[in-house]
Amino acid sequence: MKSYITVAKEHRIEYIVEKSRFIATAIPCETEEEAQAGIARINKEFWDATHNCTAYALGSGQEQQRSSDNGEPSGTAGKPMLEVLKKTGITNTLIVVTRYFGGIKLGAGGLIRAYSHSAAEVIHDAPKTLYAPRQIVALTIDYSYYGAIERFLQEQGYHYESEFAEQVRLLIYVDPADINTLATTMTNLTNGQQTWEPLEEKMVALPYND
Repeated sequence: MKSYITVAKEHRIEYIVEKSRFIATAIPCETEEEAQAGIARINKEFWDATHNCTAYALGSGQEQQRSSDNGEPSGTAGKPMLEVLKKTGITNTLIVVTRYFGGIKLGAGGLIRAYSHSAAEVIHDAPKTLYAPRQIVALTIDYSYYGAIERFLQEQGYHYESEFAEQVRLLIYVDPADINTLATTMTNLTNGQQTWEPLEEKMVALPYND
């Protein structure tokens, strides 16, 4: 399983260059069908726009990539937008940059800069989600150790869930590379008075900050 980052939800920014209005929309999508549906929806919303240029990458390693200049000079819109996705590594994401022509021609270089900037800004501003493999570990402890354990997990940024019965059972989501280190720390914090049980490993969604 390989980690990857995507936009968490649809996000939009606007950018004006020489009276041309550029509206960039970033949309999360996991399949070709979802990407095409997003393009169709934006085309319908901005039916009167001069251009609706697109780029998207799908798969944990950006295995699927597509872009369209939608009538702009070849290579001045879709490809620069796709290059932004490739550079950031963001995947499972569609970018549509809508342009309303303002009457002043920008030239090939100006178009490339405008579309690249619009794509980069919407990606930068959009909330993101990190999908990463995590080993789930069940840690069972007495209540007397819970405060120290909880403080440590919060300080280190671990995602965990607590279940309260005769003892406290925590489900901790751990980077597989950190399992042994965390096990040692938990043993030290509880003086060995704990039960440590590795469970399944799976992909989980985690908040991501640039």
